[in-house]
Amino acid sequence: MSEREAIFDCRPNLLVRDLVASLRFYEGALGFRVGWRWSDRRAEFLRDDEPGEPGTALVGRDRAQIVLTQVDGVHGTWLHFDVHTSAQVDGLFEEWRARGVDVDEPPTARPWGTYEMRLHDPDGNVLRISSPPGSASG
Repeated sequence: MSEREAIFDCRPNLLVRDLVASLRFYEGALGFRVGWRWSDRRAEFLRDDEPGEPGTALVGRDRAQIVLTQVDGVHGTWLHFDVHTSAQVDGLFEEWRARGVDVDEPPTARPWGTYEMRLHDPDGNVLRISSPPGSASG
């Protein structure tokens, strides 16, 4: 892996009105598998046997993945960029700040197990850049 190849994947984060209904559609109608579900209220991952509730879930089929997040109000697009290491997240943060980018949420460890920063593009779309936590090598 070279320094130039920090970003290796992008998962869209679709904002939805009803996460449970969206999961039924993606899983039941489209044949996606649910990778995980996150409870915003409890700030933890849900087990497969727990009932659905508002929050976030990862669905995938073949090599494609989509993150679904239940949000009230205006629904813009969120993109999730995966990078290999937390050092690369920090490097992109410094690079973009030096270019005058206003980063809304600087890199930090998130309770769901990523090291992540967030920013908005000029149209209000959210860009999330994350790595596994504590993955400093690379």
